[in-house]
Amino acid sequence: MVIDDWALSALPGVDRDLAQAGAVVVRCYQRLPSPAVLRRLPECHGVAVLGGPDLATLRDRLETATATLAAPVIAALPPGQAPVAELRGPGVVDLLPAGTARAAERVALMAWVPIVTGGSPRGAAPRPVQQGRPGPHPAAAELRSPVPSEPGLPPDLVLAIASSTGGVWVVAALLQGLRRRERAAVLLAQHMDAEFVAFFAAWLGSVTPWPAVVVEDAAPLEAGRLYLAAGGRDLVAEPGRVVALPACSRYVPCADRLLGSAGRVLGARALALVLSGMGADGAEGLAEVGRRGGRAICQAPSSAVVPSMPEAALRRWPGAEVVAPEALAAVVARGA
Repeated sequence: MVIDDWALSALPGVDRDLAQAGAVVVRCYQRLPSPAVLRRLPECHGVAVLGGPDLATLRDRLETATATLAAPVIAALPPGQAPVAELRGPGVVDLLPAGTARAAERVALMAWVPIVTGGSPRGAAPRPVQQGRPGPHPAAAELRSPVPSEPGLPPDLVLAIASSTGGVWVVAALLQGLRRRERAAVLLAQHMDAEFVAFFAAWLGSVTPWPAVVVEDAAPLEAGRLYLAAGGRDLVAEPGRVVALPACSRYVPCADRLLGSAGRVLGARALALVLSGMGADGAEGLAEVGRRGGRAICQAPSSAVVPSMPEAALRRWPGAEVVAPEALAAVVARGA
């Protein structure tokens, strides 16, 4: 992975921590990393961590990088700069505020997002996921082994997740720590551009024990599976199945629609979880799950890159459990 000087100043010690974890770290100075450098690195470590002295410079650097680099990009924010929507463009897989705790862990995790551009101009078709990539993610040895699931077995618990800016790494860490059960399923509404959904699903399937299903039209709701809607569509729970429908709001996929449908269809078998993100998507859906007798959980706003979504959900349903990311898997498992 390549880290520039501005990112290193915003995330002191991250290069040392990554090196101690066994990552290949290449330092670049106040210019964009060369695509040739990234090509020489093992593909699984081809990630660029970029910063900037101010918001305008960082935005310009990210736009240039995501249009030219065949790798995902992580933005390290200048000191005092809050995450803003304009930075979460195509190809930017995470935003790290200056001084982020456990930054190296998040960078290492995000380095395993499959390559989503081919060094071609923005808007071009992404490269297909590579087969036969190098060995497992360093955390893979710690994953709890999957539990075999009988095909077609209906779940007795469904975890419906609302996630946006800053939530990707929380989703991955949660699924890494949450043992697959024969009678549980996960439905995920992760706000992202349509072109990245297939790669995101492949990545989650590779770094967690949960096989990912991208729903194009409809699919049976089976235990032991992780479901996402195809790009540009909403995921909706129906009796015995999940369906992908045309997007209904500016939030795509719409978390309110997913969580609300899970509450109406599954009642007490639904568990709603709202993670980091901008806006209020997921708040009404979480409240619907609570009203229908299901469990409602929010990421602790103080731990979120962008606290707006969990804060809105807690205002709408004050009885929701408030949980830090590192404790989510254990808390969710209590009801599994």
